[in-house]
Amino acid sequence: MKRNNAKYGYLWFVVIAVLFSCEKQTQWDLQQSTPFMVVDAIITSEFKAQQVLVYRSSPNLNKPPEPISSAVISIYNGSQMVNFEPDSNNPGLYVSAPFAATVDKTYALLIEYNGARDTAIAQMEAISPFKQDTLIVKDNLYKYIYGGSSLPAMTEVFYDWSSNTGYCSTFGSCYASQTFYTISNIDVAEEFGPAKQEIWFPAGTTLIRKKYSLTKSHQEFIRSLLIETEWRGGLFDMEQGNVLTNFSHGTRGWFAACMVISDTNIVE
Repeated sequence: MKRNNAKYGYLWFVVIAVLFSCEKQTQWDLQQSTPFMVVDAIITSEFKAQQVLVYRSSPNLNKPPEPISSAVISIYNGSQMVNFEPDSNNPGLYVSAPFAATVDKTYALLIEYNGARDTAIAQMEAISPFKQDTLIVKDNLYKYIYGGSSLPAMTEVFYDWSSNTGYCSTFGSCYASQTFYTISNIDVAEEFGPAKQEIWFPAGTTLIRKKYSLTKSHQEFIRSLLIETEWRGGLFDMEQGNVLTNFSHGTRGWFAACMVISDTNIVE
């Protein structure tokens, strides 16, 4: 292929001119958004106290979201109502009495705050078994390689090497985690996204896998969220937009029901 030297010479001239041009102070006029309520709620097939997180968004760029601890929250499955109570030790967190969500039910999350009400609907999909994941070894350390999933899924992997105090000091923590997604549409933003930190761990590490089933709409939410977060800054960034929500009246976030499987292994 013939190279256009005149074109490349002009591009280098522009780059050099930019690098050596005088700097000019600029005053950024950042717009403030109107605060809105954000809900993060996943109920699962595990028999346990289910959880809902509720926050108010921050109008400022560097201000963290504010937890909301005075909402009224319940979940209705067509025959039974389950109420959630605020956790006094964790502002913004609401917990229920133990129950397990099932694949044959449709769940409605009902939330009321400051006289306003909102709802979201969720159903559960089946989950496929874990595939045979692999470990690679380098310099007496291991790295986990995600083996994918036969059905759409979100898989969390937790690492605990707290028994190895020397490696805790070297790594800067005794724990780490990763989240892997198998969604039905392969996205160019994922394929060419920014590189992530690799997690290498020593023998004796406890490795916990936890896999969540995903509905089609939940996959679409995750994709919209990743485009705005983990996939941003890659080679093929997409146009920014609002993250999807399944709430009906202005609340942001997502309510999901997921079948869950998990296992625990010690790497020898």
